[in-house]
Amino acid sequence: MALRPGQEQNAEKGTAALADRTRHALDVLERISDAVFSFDRFWRFTYVNTRAERLLKRSRSELIGRNVWEEFPQALGSVFEQEYRRALASQANVSFEAFFRPLEAWVDVRAYPSAGGLIVFCRDISARKHAEQALHESEQFLRATLDSLSTHIAILDGRGTILAVNAAWKRFARENGCEEDSANCGVGANYLGVTDAAKGDFSEEAPSVATGIRDIIAGRAASFLQEYPCHEPGGQRRWFLVRVTRFAGQCPLRVVVAHEDITGRREAGEALLRLEREEAAREEAEAARERMDAVLERIADGFAAFDRDGRFTYVNRHAETHFGRGREAMLGQRPADVLSESQGAAIEHLLRRATGAGAPVEEDQPSARVDRWLRVVAYPAPEGHTVYFRDVTEQRRAELWSRFLSEVSAASTYSLDWEDVSRAVVKLTVPTLADGCAIATPGGPHGEEPTTEVAAVTPELEEALRAMFRPGSTSALGRTVEQALRTESVVRLPGPSQDSPRVDSAVAVPLMTQARPLGVLVLVSTRPGLRYETQDLSLVRELARRAALVLENARLYRTARQAVTTRDETLGIVSHDLRAPLNTISLLCTGAERRLSHGDSGPAVGEALRKVRAVVGDMDRLIDDLLEVARVESGQPKLDLEPLDVPTLLAQVQGLNELLAAERSLRLEVSLAPDLPRVRADRARVLRVFQNLVGNAIKFTPPGGRILLKAEHCEGRVCFCVEDTGPGIDAQEQVHVFDRFWQAIHAHKAGAGLGLAIVKGVVEAHGGRAWVESQQGQGAAFFFTLPALTQAPEVAQAPR
Repeated sequence: MALRPGQEQNAEKGTAALADRTRHALDVLERISDAVFSFDRFWRFTYVNTRAERLLKRSRSELIGRNVWEEFPQALGSVFEQEYRRALASQANVSFEAFFRPLEAWVDVRAYPSAGGLIVFCRDISARKHAEQALHESEQFLRATLDSLSTHIAILDGRGTILAVNAAWKRFARENGCEEDSANCGVGANYLGVTDAAKGDFSEEAPSVATGIRDIIAGRAASFLQEYPCHEPGGQRRWFLVRVTRFAGQCPLRVVVAHEDITGRREAGEALLRLEREEAAREEAEAARERMDAVLERIADGFAAFDRDGRFTYVNRHAETHFGRGREAMLGQRPADVLSESQGAAIEHLLRRATGAGAPVEEDQPSARVDRWLRVVAYPAPEGHTVYFRDVTEQRRAELWSRFLSEVSAASTYSLDWEDVSRAVVKLTVPTLADGCAIATPGGPHGEEPTTEVAAVTPELEEALRAMFRPGSTSALGRTVEQALRTESVVRLPGPSQDSPRVDSAVAVPLMTQARPLGVLVLVSTRPGLRYETQDLSLVRELARRAALVLENARLYRTARQAVTTRDETLGIVSHDLRAPLNTISLLCTGAERRLSHGDSGPAVGEALRKVRAVVGDMDRLIDDLLEVARVESGQPKLDLEPLDVPTLLAQVQGLNELLAAERSLRLEVSLAPDLPRVRADRARVLRVFQNLVGNAIKFTPPGGRILLKAEHCEGRVCFCVEDTGPGIDAQEQVHVFDRFWQAIHAHKAGAGLGLAIVKGVVEAHGGRAWVESQQGQGAAFFFTLPALTQAPEVAQAPR
């Protein structure tokens, strides 16, 4: 049929719209989470989406146009074939869940027939099926467990309706004439209603049971217990214990009611009660004795009874421990016959004292247990004596520690010398609290020398204690000390070790003050009875705290003495350095005044005034140095920071000092590493650092020598060096060269000794470090570092 131009255009638009809808539908099928595939009427694959490829483990290129029963022959005869054919034959939608063994997966299938074939939507539900299987098995296991119990169990909902019962409940109901589907006792029955309606014999407890269940349902109680009697059709009386428990969580409220038959236990209890009453009636005295024995066995004290002849008639288990003998060996015997000579004599003497006094007497005696002490109290009575024993070892030890700690504190009043205090502490400790004691302190920043004070009961133990502080010690004691210092905590050596056979127990504790360690205290025991247990650690810490306090007082006293000495030396130096120029000024002024009085105002007067001005300048520099040292040592120097170019800086230093070096016939040279970054520093103070270093180099380098200024880049810093060919600095003096006034006091050289102290303070204020390297006779090199200024990368501009 011929189409008109308008009709052709409409047909083309319809075809394009159909193509768009088809693409949209295919895109939707690719995006959904279900696996989708379709067959034609000859069971050939016509479409497979991406999910279907993963589920079927085949690509669509392998399946399109292929017969499903040929590709998956295992599906022949399965529910998949049956349902697919039924859907296509009846043109009805089908859905089912099945396990497809070739894919080892459970799938949820929905098949939709069409005129052209069949479209199938599948979803992998293996995880859900496995969870359902696990839940089913868990429920079966729980059911089997409940059914295996002899207790009658019912599960109620929040309204008191029975949801489930176990086999024992059903069996009991049948035995009492109640069928499983009865509205009174089976599933679906209102248990609260049945309980409320209970009447007649053996129903007195029913209201309290109903109230208990309601309290649990309402959340007013978590559980409920009630014993109650119950009758059987034959008239036999039985006793039950009902336990009601509430379970609440994400699931609905459930209440578990369990009835346990306690008839046998109840009857046994009643029989036992009757027997006890009969025994009490027949043997009241013996029963009272047994009760007394039970009380005496349970008390924490030892107890023993003696007859008039001093023989044991009763010994409880704690007394057995204290005497170190079994009661069978002691009953009927005198203490002197069965105990050690000293212990037996002490007990018999105490009994005689109590008899003579006619009143209780007490004394402390050593126990048969090693290093244990007893407080023994003897009570006289007409039939003999009763004796109580109480272990007072810890009390005596606490008293001993308290007395010892007081003595340690008092030791600080006798001397403030560091070594004397350490020696006093270790001597007080041995043998009162330890068989060996050691205190080791490292050298300190204020001139303290390393010290090790040791006291021990034997020379061998003293040598072992000294050995643990030697460098590289690998003994158990050495490792204990190292761990205590490293962790800054108490470390115990709880028992003997192979490399320390003489040591049975030890404890190391750091001596801490102001959160820094002063040293370490070590206590050592060689006796099994004297062990440092956990309960002793608080006392050991207190000892260490007091020892640290005493040592810190000694250190502060030494520091104060050194400060006074330094102050006196400083005043002497400053007064000397100021008096000399003042004397010079006085002499110059006197001479100028004499000349002027004679009318002489010639060149000599002008020269005198020039010299006065120079001397005043020297005094001003000295005062400025003192103020600068005070500023840098206060930690708050004001820095005017700016980026400094290193080559320009060294060129300026060279220019300032070239003439001075030339006057001394010295070469002043500069050596620069390539690509040096700039530094961020205070120009005036850095120049002063260089002037102090270069000035010292010019002062101490003999004529003909060389002074070299160097700079190089090192790990984010610029390292500067002033190196000379002078006499060098002795190794022992190098550690002091940056101390203020040290040069003036110890080196006996020109100057007040402030220049290098200023160098160190200024460099450290910039975040740098200053040090010296030198060998005697080979010159000296003074180094200092300044933080390098990170160069910001230039931003490239796009061409216009």
